[in-house]
Amino acid sequence: MGGGRDGFQPCSMDIAAAAPMPRRERNLVVAALIVHVVDVGLDLMVVMLFLSQMQWGFFFGTAGVILWAWLVSSLYISFGGGSPAPGDIDDGGVADRLPHFFLNFVQVQIFAEAYRCVFHNGETDYFHTLRLMEAILESAPNSLVQLYALIIWAGTGAAPEGAAPLLRLSVFASFVSVGLGLAMWEQKVQFRTSSMYIAAVAIMRAFEIASRALTLAIFAGLTHPYGYWWALVLDYGVMLFLIVRHQSVQFIYGLFVALPLVLVSLEPLVWRREDHAVPKDSYYMVRIFEFVVMWIFIVHEQDAIDAHAGSSSVWLGCEALALISTLGLYVTLPFVWRIARKHELSRDVADWGEDGVKEGLRGDYSDSDLSSSGSDRARDDDRDGELPPE
Repeated sequence: MGGGRDGFQPCSMDIAAAAPMPRRERNLVVAALIVHVVDVGLDLMVVMLFLSQMQWGFFFGTAGVILWAWLVSSLYISFGGGSPAPGDIDDGGVADRLPHFFLNFVQVQIFAEAYRCVFHNGETDYFHTLRLMEAILESAPNSLVQLYALIIWAGTGAAPEGAAPLLRLSVFASFVSVGLGLAMWEQKVQFRTSSMYIAAVAIMRAFEIASRALTLAIFAGLTHPYGYWWALVLDYGVMLFLIVRHQSVQFIYGLFVALPLVLVSLEPLVWRREDHAVPKDSYYMVRIFEFVVMWIFIVHEQDAIDAHAGSSSVWLGCEALALISTLGLYVTLPFVWRIARKHELSRDVADWGEDGVKEGLRGDYSDSDLSSSGSDRARDDDRDGELPPE
């Protein structure tokens, strides 16, 4: 019978026979929770810094990103793919969903899910969904906003002494959060991969968001105040065009998925090309082209950077890190890509139950991509990945 978080309520016998969570996944949940707490805590400290210094543009930018991320994830968990279907026997209506909404909004739900996963061998799908949404909706955009603030404000004499170190620490935590969040999603949809592959994905994804955010922030600083918005709007248009051309998702959903794609590619690398909203080859070709164009402009304006005597070290540091992270991205990408192709699978198939019944990524793409199945790892490891008999 449909219902529950993953569209299926196991019988009591299944619950009693649930296999213990593998140590690797338990450690990953604990690490992800620590990263989540650090990242969100630093973001809130940065908001208070901007408020105390009356940096209203950066204050509303950072606070708006946080509220947007918490609101969207809470709505999804309470009323979207993470909740029982309307009319289901387990659906308690709005009165039952509102507590989940508020608990998630104030960041209580993720602690409850982590506790359930670690101490009660619960499924990790719900926890992975919360972490993924925080990574792509809060960490990624806030890393860009805070880097922008670091370049044009915190690196100058107008900022207090502790502003630059706080922003650097917060940005670094955001990079780690994005890398770990996307790597955990990779593990959920293809759990037969090794720990080394998951670690490589996390590093590659961290390099990816670092390269993108640093380059955009430098370019935005040189074209302040309008270059920041023009770059984001134009890239959103390019992503939307690629989504429409590829025709893997519906246009309405494409309007939403194109937003995080402006900063980082979302889908797991193990998915087939036709299952991506924007295929990885097209996505990274666009990123290489944009990187070259922006860096031609940056090099051309290097004299303007040198003229900022008080903040030239911040600019040069960001430039060096942008180049290093870009190099790291395109060194690790071929390695990760080769392994991903060996474990390639459809986004509509994530797991095979013990009884041979297909446990796909039920529902529309918008639900499947954030709560992919695959929680019964221990008892499925002895399978070779063949399709079960019909």
